[in-house]
Amino acid sequence: MSATNDSSELVRIDGLVKRFGHRVVLDQIDLTVHAGEVVVLVGPSGTGKSTLLRCINALEDFQEGSVLFEGKPVGRGRAALAARRRVGMIFQSFNLYPHLTALQNVTLAPVKVHGVDKKEAESRARELFAKVRLEHRADAYPTQLSGGEQQRVAIARALATRPSLLLFDEPTSALDPETVGDVLSVMEQLAREGRTMVIVTHEIGFARRVGHRIVFMDGGRIVEEGRPADIIDNAKAERARQFFGSILRG
Repeated sequence: MSATNDSSELVRIDGLVKRFGHRVVLDQIDLTVHAGEVVVLVGPSGTGKSTLLRCINALEDFQEGSVLFEGKPVGRGRAALAARRRVGMIFQSFNLYPHLTALQNVTLAPVKVHGVDKKEAESRARELFAKVRLEHRADAYPTQLSGGEQQRVAIARALATRPSLLLFDEPTSALDPETVGDVLSVMEQLAREGRTMVIVTHEIGFARRVGHRIVFMDGGRIVEEGRPADIIDNAKAERARQFFGSILRG
């Protein structure tokens, strides 16, 4: 893939290879994400989708290829830290600090990492709690919150540092069915605001509504990508047709 000067490119991945021992988890991945775009990664479990997110966020090393974020290589040391400061990641398991209130969880990084004044950080956090519809739960501890509420706190925490990119790693897979809709609703609102997001999910209806592009992965490779309707309803690759057919029948 040739280089480009497209200023709207936020993430550019070329020839990415990631191995765990002798096992190839990501095999020659090429992917570009533009500012304001919602890219949804779908495919069978264990095909490298979450690992790809972690490579973008410099949480995983890789053996070959390159990852550029905002035009700069994502690597180790200071480069990795610089990338993480501009990326918000929402994990499957929430990863909130149990000894801190929701408010303290959200203000921790702005104050400790970004040097924001505590009062300013708390003001921003309360605005974000309103956005995720949790104004009344700011002083609660994680153990006092439902899974869906914890995940919405995690989204507020990711937004608190004003990231240019949001990464969602199966954000609803650990939730009760009753709380999934609340989290997806918040994510849809973020998409309407023009946030740049890369989302790993099995919520195909959500992917159809929100995604600008769906990327289907299997065996550590990108098999097919395109507009949601084209990929979900009229995939060209047989493996993709099988995958979406099984989900839609279920």
